[in-house]
Amino acid sequence: MHLRVVSWNVDSRPTGLLDAKVELLRQIQPDLAVLQEISRSVYRALLPHPLAHERMHRKPRVFSWGTLSTDLCQPRGDEHRLGCAVLGVAGTALLTSQVLDRAPFEVSEPVRQGFLWRTVAARVALANGTQLTACSFQARRSSSPSSALRRAFHAGIAGWLAGVPGPVIFGIDAGVPSGGPREDPLLGPGADHNLADVLDRYLDQHPEELKLIRAERPDGPLAISRYVAKEPVRHDHLWATPDLAVLDVQYRYDEGVAAGSDHALIVTDFEI
Repeated sequence: MHLRVVSWNVDSRPTGLLDAKVELLRQIQPDLAVLQEISRSVYRALLPHPLAHERMHRKPRVFSWGTLSTDLCQPRGDEHRLGCAVLGVAGTALLTSQVLDRAPFEVSEPVRQGFLWRTVAARVALANGTQLTACSFQARRSSSPSSALRRAFHAGIAGWLAGVPGPVIFGIDAGVPSGGPREDPLLGPGADHNLADVLDRYLDQHPEELKLIRAERPDGPLAISRYVAKEPVRHDHLWATPDLAVLDVQYRYDEGVAAGSDHALIVTDFEI
């Protein structure tokens, strides 16, 4: 079975282009979307929701179901709180969803509550009968005091993932990994879970493409997901368990920016 997954920090600031975001996702036609930094208004427009703008009801819905972290949290996030979401099309079904309130985050309140807004996990049934877990996470922004909190956030997610049976996918806006990518408890080689970066897996299978990337950007990154101080970086990742075969991976930065975000969409095709 073919499965298309998109991970995207949609950047739901007031200046964002709501219609352009919805139309871009419609054109890409993902089966599942794991989205970060999404407001309730954008989330409603994608389903659509009865409270969405009237013009959204005149078009076929992009997704058939969804789950939003700020709806699942206790207390529920307000209308302006940005969260994470998992959405799916007809032919997939939402079984259960949760924020990671049982993850081993070694922080106290109110920091823990701030972590939960940045997490959502959904158990999903596919048309072929397979069940998988799809997750969306967003790391804290970079600053000196928050680097330790970001590490605690990543370590808690990694500890939770270690106990989740496959297949599993997660999309994350990771920011700058604490201590560098190789020392990060979620994205580094010593992580407790068995997921791997889909781009790394794809390039391992296509060394000729890796060679071209290295020639164009010898100092990296392997793909451009955004620019920081005019420098290209890859802060956005999609990871998956080995039982999901990676067919293709695309970082669509220009399209993401044209739709009002400052992040690339990661579009990945799997065979399951």
